[in-house]
Amino acid sequence: MSTEKKPLNGSPVAGEKQSITNLQTIRTQVLQDRTLFNMQAVGRNYKLAQAYKSVRNLKLMDQNNLALKSFADYLTINKKFLDLLPLIEEKPRPSYPVNEAYLNTYSWLRHPRGKVLVLVHTDVYTATKDKVERYVLDLGRDGYWATVHVVKGGKPSYIRNYIKGKNPVGVVMVGAIPPAWFEMSDDFYGASTEFPCDLFYMDTNGTWTDSDADGKYNAVTGDVIPEIWVGRIWTPTLNGNDPALINNYFDRNHLFRTGNLGHSRSALAYVEDDWTGFDDCEMDLMTPASYITKYTNPDITDADLYKVEVNKTRSFVQLCSHSSPHSHSFRIPSTSSTEWINTAYFRDERAPNAHFYNLFCCSTARFTESDYLGGWYIFDKSGGETNYGLTAVGSTKTGSMLFFADFYDPIGKGKCIGDAMVDWWKARGSDHDLGERQWFYGMSILGDPTLTWWKGAVPRPLEPAEGSVFHHFPRTMTFKWAPVNIPGATYSIEIDAHGAVNAGQWAAQSFRSFAVYHGITGTTFNHNFVGAQPGRWRVRAKIGDRYCAWSCWCYFRFTI
Repeated sequence: MSTEKKPLNGSPVAGEKQSITNLQTIRTQVLQDRTLFNMQAVGRNYKLAQAYKSVRNLKLMDQNNLALKSFADYLTINKKFLDLLPLIEEKPRPSYPVNEAYLNTYSWLRHPRGKVLVLVHTDVYTATKDKVERYVLDLGRDGYWATVHVVKGGKPSYIRNYIKGKNPVGVVMVGAIPPAWFEMSDDFYGASTEFPCDLFYMDTNGTWTDSDADGKYNAVTGDVIPEIWVGRIWTPTLNGNDPALINNYFDRNHLFRTGNLGHSRSALAYVEDDWTGFDDCEMDLMTPASYITKYTNPDITDADLYKVEVNKTRSFVQLCSHSSPHSHSFRIPSTSSTEWINTAYFRDERAPNAHFYNLFCCSTARFTESDYLGGWYIFDKSGGETNYGLTAVGSTKTGSMLFFADFYDPIGKGKCIGDAMVDWWKARGSDHDLGERQWFYGMSILGDPTLTWWKGAVPRPLEPAEGSVFHHFPRTMTFKWAPVNIPGATYSIEIDAHGAVNAGQWAAQSFRSFAVYHGITGTTFNHNFVGAQPGRWRVRAKIGDRYCAWSCWCYFRFTI
């Protein structure tokens, strides 16, 4: 059972043993291989409420029976860094080109999405500096004020206090930024477990304690609702610090944001035998049901079919499978056998083609493991196929996300993956009982939390091309762009003329627009430009009620 003992201040203590007090307020009961959720106590309505009432627990299943690396193993690998004097150095922000220099100064009007800390491990900073700085500029164009901070030493408690002092909306951790570890003596089946826990960084005001002083947290009190999101760009090679994979990741991230890595609105729900009631995993709150492919029939959900489906261009994939940091398992009822997909398949044979993943697969996101499978959903080694993956949500322990609607609904309403994860945690409430800790305390975001499907649905400007110069009058123009590959899209175009709003300035410098046109059904637009002066233009798609990201600005000039 999983009600909480109450300390003197009335707040629950995560980490204490459980006792039965009031059956009407119990949210979870973990009974052998299943977890029973009291939906009345959960207090929220879900399409999958019936399925959530009794959920088969995930099991750690590995094709080669590999043991998980322990906290002691982690310390052995990282002791030198952890023993360094605590130091985080903020770097100067990179500068925008002269025509976007107005973005070099913070303003809540230009950066409404908030402040982001990009924490970079000192061992990879020099080799990744250029790509990280381009990423910072991309975030600025997306409405974030991002700054780079090089972590040169320090344990998780020091890093958490540093983050708290900067008051960001989120943190992107590049390289092997030290994780906090959490230990439980009452995990599934009564097991004692230890695992990386990024909720520690997300929850900036809870009190986390290590009562036995062994370096692992085992209790948290106070309000544990997270205030910020955290994403990890931790490579599955070189103990998280592979600069080649990090640089490749940021290259693909940039291509996605500029409309050059493909895009999709479709989704895949691939549900193994023990959770057939999950249906489409409530992904219809994120994307129309007609765009969702779902497989729940135990007779066909084998490894080969998943390989086919995950190699199709999609926005989101949710896989529900008993797994490990190195393998996914697929049960074959007709032969009472198990098929496997392991790390080597995505790493060496076929890279996945979806952009985003929700891995309901125990321990697949355990980033402290070498060659961890979750990493190969978003990283791409040199040679072979291009990996289109950018962000994956998963768990560092046995357990995963449930109540999927609380995650997909915010994305469907326009939020990025990081904000959706914070909303999902908020829906879990300000305290967590034993069953919730068993299921959810390993939840992590791999990759960039600021992304979502519509940020890649970017039309590419074609004509006039960058740097075009015109010498004709009247100044008639035809703008052309490549369409987004989503049916029913319409387009908006913004045209700016230097000095037309304020002398010597682009309109955006005074928080204004010069000319914006909406509802364009084709991929061309005719326009008479205002004068003999520099101009620029950009375009974006509207899909349903969602305005997608703007393209880059393209510059031109009239001489007469």
